[in-house]
Amino acid sequence: MVRASGKRTTAPGDLELVRAFINTARLDRGDDDLDLPDDLRRWLVGHDLLAVSGDVGDGDLVVAVAVREALRDLAGANTGRVPSDAACATLDALSEASGLRPHFEPGGTVALAPRAAGVGGALGRLIGIVVAAVGSGDWTRLKTCRNPACRWAFYDSTRNRSGAWCDMAVCGSRAKSRAYYSRRRGG
Repeated sequence: MVRASGKRTTAPGDLELVRAFINTARLDRGDDDLDLPDDLRRWLVGHDLLAVSGDVGDGDLVVAVAVREALRDLAGANTGRVPSDAACATLDALSEASGLRPHFEPGGTVALAPRAAGVGGALGRLIGIVVAAVGSGDWTRLKTCRNPACRWAFYDSTRNRSGAWCDMAVCGSRAKSRAYYSRRRGG
């Protein structure tokens, strides 16, 4: 399914990396861009999160997929879902393993940076971006589609932050049609 172009598809700054990472799996189609360790390596290298010479093994892939789904769970909280304890534990464990710590820039900015290198450091950088987005208020706008079969991550740019569907013409319209026909049938 092609997603709508425009305001809802991208997030500002580095938060776009997190949105893109979450969307490496298309739940509605059962597709996963991260089937093999080399797929993960290509994605991380392509997004400047890992050196070209970076090594990625099967264990790294398992951790990356778990982190991706935990981030999807966390973003789902912005559309009313409650993140699972397992998702929170996964993100906590990665934060600790990657050695996230404050890093002060000469220009006066502060960011959470991982001490770990490799895949752990790359995933830690994504967590650092999430923490920065929480601080800036941008995180509440990164949402997952309310359609449980879809859960595509999108950036809600609506003025009142009411976006709930990745694409109103697809998931939103289907949900509204189902609700309408359910009401007409009497429940």
